[in-house]
Amino acid sequence: MFSVINYRSLIDNVDYQSSLQYQRYVTEVENLIEQTSNNSRQLIRMIPFLKGMDTALAMQSGTQITQAFEQHWSLFQLHNGIETIRFYGQSDQLLVGWDNFDEDIHRDTLILEQVLDVNSQELPASLLICIEMCLQYTIEPLLIDGVRAGTIVIGASLADVFLGFKRTFGSDIGLLLKTKAEDSELQQNEVIFSNWGVRLAALTNRKKNLEILSQIAESRSTIQDLRTGIHTEWNNRHHRIKLLPLRGVNVLDYAYLVVLTDITPMIHSIRDSTWRIVIIGLMGLFISELILFAILSLPLTRLKHIVFTLPLLAGGSFGIFRATLASVSRKRWLKDEVDLLYEAAVALSHKLEKLENKVAYRTKLLVQQRDELSKEKDFITHLLDTAQVIVLTQNVSGKILMLNAYGEMLMRYSKEEIQTKFFLEVLAPDNDQQYNLVNYLEEIRRGHRDQLRHEAMTLCNDGSKRHIVWLHSRLSWQSETDPSVLSVGLDITEYKRVEGHLAWLADHDPLTNLFNRRRFSEELEQMLGWAERYQHPGALLFFDLDRFKYINDTSGHQAGDALLKMVAEMLSRTIRTADVTGRLGGDEFAVILPEISAGGAIEVAKKILLRLSETQLNINGRTYKIAASVGIALFPEHGKNVHDLLAAADLAMYQAKEIGRGTWHLFSNDDKTRERLYTLVHWKEKIEYANLYDKYLLYFQPIMSLHDRAITHYEVLLRMHDSDGTIHSPAAFIAAAEHTGLIHAIDHMVLRKAITQVAKINSRSTKPIRFSINLSAHAFNDPELLPVIRHELSSSGVDPTLLFFEITETAALDNLPGTRNLLREIKKLGCGFVLDDFGVGFSSFYYLRELPVDAVKIDGSFIRNLAKNADDQILVKALCSVAKGFGKKITAEFVESEEILLLLGKMDVDYAQGYHIGKPAAAEDIFRLFEEEGEVTKV
Repeated sequence: MFSVINYRSLIDNVDYQSSLQYQRYVTEVENLIEQTSNNSRQLIRMIPFLKGMDTALAMQSGTQITQAFEQHWSLFQLHNGIETIRFYGQSDQLLVGWDNFDEDIHRDTLILEQVLDVNSQELPASLLICIEMCLQYTIEPLLIDGVRAGTIVIGASLADVFLGFKRTFGSDIGLLLKTKAEDSELQQNEVIFSNWGVRLAALTNRKKNLEILSQIAESRSTIQDLRTGIHTEWNNRHHRIKLLPLRGVNVLDYAYLVVLTDITPMIHSIRDSTWRIVIIGLMGLFISELILFAILSLPLTRLKHIVFTLPLLAGGSFGIFRATLASVSRKRWLKDEVDLLYEAAVALSHKLEKLENKVAYRTKLLVQQRDELSKEKDFITHLLDTAQVIVLTQNVSGKILMLNAYGEMLMRYSKEEIQTKFFLEVLAPDNDQQYNLVNYLEEIRRGHRDQLRHEAMTLCNDGSKRHIVWLHSRLSWQSETDPSVLSVGLDITEYKRVEGHLAWLADHDPLTNLFNRRRFSEELEQMLGWAERYQHPGALLFFDLDRFKYINDTSGHQAGDALLKMVAEMLSRTIRTADVTGRLGGDEFAVILPEISAGGAIEVAKKILLRLSETQLNINGRTYKIAASVGIALFPEHGKNVHDLLAAADLAMYQAKEIGRGTWHLFSNDDKTRERLYTLVHWKEKIEYANLYDKYLLYFQPIMSLHDRAITHYEVLLRMHDSDGTIHSPAAFIAAAEHTGLIHAIDHMVLRKAITQVAKINSRSTKPIRFSINLSAHAFNDPELLPVIRHELSSSGVDPTLLFFEITETAALDNLPGTRNLLREIKKLGCGFVLDDFGVGFSSFYYLRELPVDAVKIDGSFIRNLAKNADDQILVKALCSVAKGFGKKITAEFVESEEILLLLGKMDVDYAQGYHIGKPAAAEDIFRLFEEEGEVTKV
């Protein structure tokens, strides 16, 4: 291989050197041609100095030129190789010429064009024309005594060029010219290579080289093969033949120079070098093999020992294997690869022994896991049979393959029956869902979807239907007989029944089966839309039952519930089928009368009042007559939205109550009624804005102990901060909040803010500070009130004994049993109660006995003029006497002078509150006052 590579390298080097040599050939040919042109120019410049030539040239006479130059022509041919010479006159006309060739129009035309160009530029020129053979023409203007006397053209052959090339390089050179159509007949000594389309014009060493070219022409079909150079062998001699470009020829690719180089010595030298390398290489290889064998004989013996010992590893005889290897002596120093192999084999035996032990251990584990899997399989089998879900599998076609025991029990199918069914066959037809379900299940089988969850009515074998939630997932098996889809179904039939019942409860009052406030409002909103769209007016009736709280309190909740049911049944019998009835809360009812006039609505209201008056409730031997006050509002005349219409009907109901029980009133758009409605809407918007943007403020008013004239606690008062900066008292907006149902949200907000402030103040106070918080009249109808109080006390960590809640007599009057129970629950938390506005009602003493209050607050109407009015003094003394008799603390409000304060002290009043003691102040101001007086620590 090395010899071949070396041989190819030498050949490539010869080729490279040859390419450089041929470049020198081209340069040398061009230089020789240029030298021929320079010799011709010297001859041209010498001609005027020949005898008689100056006169003949000056006369521009062809005859005289012929006579003068004829004797020199043969010398020019013989010594200088001139083949043609021509003399042109000043007007570029041919005066006379000598040629060794026949006339050729193409050649003459080229020479004339060049003569014209030389005369116009007055510069010499040279031209190589190859027709019969190649001649180097030199054209130069002729000057005699500084005057242009014409032009002389000399054409020299390239024989000197070829001879000079032969002398310089020793290589033969020839000239090949393309043949023409008219050159079909051979001339004397003319050689034509017909397959190349050229004729031989000149060739050095003609006889030998002609045979070489003829041999090449027979083997090469085109002359283009010679452009890159070819090697040939002739007479045991090696030659390289290559075409060289002949530049400056009048016609492109018409003439070629062919160079023939004898490269025999070079080839012989390359072959000799190659054989020497081969012989030396073989000898070196043989010697190296002998040395290698001597070196490797001992290691190979040791390797053979290892090879024969390795089967012991396969048999698991690891100890014997190591003992056998240890029996061979090894070097302790200068270890070689075989020693490393011995050590690696020993290490491998240890690792294989460990691996075999691991395999044995893991085999044992696999046996254990197999047993566990068997147990798990049994567990899953029992789980599928006992789990309260349907479990079935389907094949790729959707046919049911397996159904668990619970599914068989629920769907009433046996194992044989279910295996004849497709899954879709056991589902109740649902055109809207069927198409999508088929596609989705197909996506699961194809692996395009992992899971699918849907609800469907499932047909049982006994004809019943069950509402099932199905969850489908894809299994890995895909054959026709293997399960492809796992389907798990959860029976939600009972859940759907309960859900339907809950949905019904969300829209209905469970006691009367009428629509509740939420659903009634939705129906009213829909009716308002229809009335506005189709121009069909309607009416809204709103009423509550007179003396309902009295019946509820005296005869119990069962009596109240029975009364409400009787009213609901009466309404269902009285109104039209298209009318909508609802119970809005407590004893409040409303009826929507679509497509009815004002007169028709009034007649319905009268009819309802008549039916109520005819209805009697008999409970525990007592008979109660039922009466109501009905408010009527027309839509869209009296309101275009639910809120405005309910407010109008509510106002009309209160106006009916003012007229008398058992009456009706139609809402009027007069200024007074509309003003009341607008006022209600105005304050409702302000309340909602304040709730949304937290525009409520807490004010604290101090309460003084009359025994030591010290401030013992504070009453928490509510204020609203209006957008224009005005501070409103509760008297301005509480009535609107009660009418619009927003009062509970205000109660919750007051509780959160007040308890947070109490916790903040007492966390930094030097002594306990108590606070009294007002609750609205509707607070005791709020089921969320007690949870809110518990949560705030728990989250704030405030001591419940520092809190008092103030309630009014009117609040207690509305629901005495409910109020009493709620007060007891709150007192269990540790809070106290104050009965506000004490003395203004006829039942004040009754409530003082029935309610678990800790103190009473005498109404300010008795205190404001106490110093001037003897009757007020008598009444206050009587109130104080009764309160003290029940063991209650007494607070007097509206104390506005020192004189009143002294009178209250004499009447054994415990606490005083009013502007004389201190005006209400914002919580921030009170807190700052506490810091200044040192009652709380500064941060």
